[in-house]
Amino acid sequence: MRRFVVALPWMSLWMLLAACQADVAVPSRVAPIPTSLPPAPAAGLIPADLTPALRQMQLDKYIGIQPIRQETIAPSGWTIYHYDKADCQCILGDDYALLARPGKESNKTVFWLEGGGACWPGQENCTKSLSLRPDMADYGLASQDVRNPLRDWNFVYVPYCDGSIHMGDHDADYDGDGQVDHHHQGLRTTSAAVALMKDLFPQSEKILIAGCSAGGYGTLMAAPITRLQFPEAQLYVVNEGGPGLYNPARQDDFQLILDTWNLDPYLPADCPQCREQLIQLYPWLLARDPQLKVGMFSSYQDSVIGQAYLGMTPTAFRRLLVETTDKIHAEFSDTFKRYFIKGTAHCVPDYFYSVDGVSVRDWIEDLMNDSPEWQDVLE
Repeated sequence: MRRFVVALPWMSLWMLLAACQADVAVPSRVAPIPTSLPPAPAAGLIPADLTPALRQMQLDKYIGIQPIRQETIAPSGWTIYHYDKADCQCILGDDYALLARPGKESNKTVFWLEGGGACWPGQENCTKSLSLRPDMADYGLASQDVRNPLRDWNFVYVPYCDGSIHMGDHDADYDGDGQVDHHHQGLRTTSAAVALMKDLFPQSEKILIAGCSAGGYGTLMAAPITRLQFPEAQLYVVNEGGPGLYNPARQDDFQLILDTWNLDPYLPADCPQCREQLIQLYPWLLARDPQLKVGMFSSYQDSVIGQAYLGMTPTAFRRLLVETTDKIHAEFSDTFKRYFIKGTAHCVPDYFYSVDGVSVRDWIEDLMNDSPEWQDVLE
């Protein structure tokens, strides 16, 4: 029997918007799951070769970044941590800052990645500066409503203004005049946030890495960065509307993005399929990390990702989404599960939304509790 739940207020996050382009039907070409996987380690043990592999990807490159000052937002419990521009800055050079709040359950932490667009040459529809408000992080998974199962967890809120889905590491010259005009520093800001989590909440045994839209995409890199700093923690991912997919009919555009954001050095050398579809980072990690579980939320015809961002027809996007995740779920049925709903919604429109008696809220709670009731929910 399912628990009775009440809708939680949810966070209105900036969506991952891109210039609308004509719908393009695409062939059913899905990057394969690696056929040569390492031997499965015993549950609860991180393989000895995982840490060196992640370090070879340079995912600890910026882990030493520290804030230069902080300010408390009374009486909310949130603290803003400000960073030197030499360490972190927004895409056009504005200052960067993070937010954090301690919880009553000191060994459990939520790491939330904000959404807000994506930028590359010819596409500049992304959040370019911070807009920190005292109440901006008091909703959704950060809500302290008694019906929120995460209300007593520590919380790190990662604002978004790098334009490179929390991953990029490149100062770019968009107009070709020989001068840097865009700073893609997502790897720096994500690393700074993980370092802050390590400093503030070093005792974290359970960590939920979650995000909406660009923040959902960002979980793909945030998870391995977090693993390096918390080698013994149980990691969970909730990806809302950031499926790590790209239109296979536009591989030239995707290569432009990889180059502009300089992502290639930070992808596994033995994962060529990760360079076709970023979502393939999930099976690469799941094959090597027995203390990682991934939950993905999407609508079948997400109009922001599928149409505005990827330029696909609703039918083509659904096929790509389902076929790609079917393969991952088949390979990792206990550690990769989906909550897919009908329609065109982007991210979770209502945590009370229910399919066959299972609400999104319940689905997340079952994941966090390692419950056998956590299931693949396909509306």
